[in-house]
Amino acid sequence: METNPRTKDESTTESRAKNLRCWSTASSAQCLRVEKPGEIHLFPYGYFEHAKHITNSGDEVLHITFRGCLITVTGKSLEPLCSALERLAVDCIRIISHPKFSKSEGLIERIEIRESKESGTAPA
Repeated sequence: METNPRTKDESTTESRAKNLRCWSTASSAQCLRVEKPGEIHLFPYGYFEHAKHITNSGDEVLHITFRGCLITVTGKSLEPLCSALERLAVDCIRIISHPKFSKSEGLIERIEIRESKESGTAPA
């Protein structure tokens, strides 16, 4: 079995980048992973239906609809997230509260997941 050892600097930088980003992209994402405190939800892109980005006085909301489920993302600078979602390239979104975010990087402050009553499953 081969392993690919990483230098300490490589793994630290990669870990730090992962920990500081509210979303990540992949060229061939199969599903959207939504991380909330104590929860992980996976939404296959085959069930993606609609997304809507709303800007109102500096606050931004991104509504993402998968079959039978609405994900509401609230934060700042969410337009790049919406653009990546357009290409089905977002593989993970998560809430990160970090006081030293640059204004150019998007920030997710809240994620709500609501399942429709017609889906027959318990609310998330």
